[in-house]
Amino acid sequence: MQSSRAKSISCFVDTDVAIDFLRRCDYAQKLLEHWAGEGLLAISTLTHLEIYQGMRASEEGATKAFLDGLMSVVVDVPIARRAGRMLGEPRSKGLTIGIADAIIAATALQFGVPLLTNNVGHYPFPDLKVIRGLEI
Repeated sequence: MQSSRAKSISCFVDTDVAIDFLRRCDYAQKLLEHWAGEGLLAISTLTHLEIYQGMRASEEGATKAFLDGLMSVVVDVPIARRAGRMLGEPRSKGLTIGIADAIIAATALQFGVPLLTNNVGHYPFPDLKVIRGLEI
């Protein structure tokens, strides 16, 4: 039997899906429950930043408990370099992609897992597998 420690990451959770989970949106509850059965749910440390910037003080306990239950991946040099390269091509075509979105996408690619998001337009990277959360 495989221990939870030996489980691999099943997917990366984008900030919008994490916020919807915290707001108790039905689709987000079902989506994360499904993917948790496949392996570990992971987020970028940037998702912590994005969630905390809009969080009310009364929400901190539940928010911290939820985020602490996910695997958080720190932005390291390979991820930062990959994100930088990923931003270059769209920029040369006149598209502006947010730095946080590029880092989140690069992190999912680094681990070879899909990204769960409803902001599909934020992630125009052909190698990235994007799963729209509302479609489950």
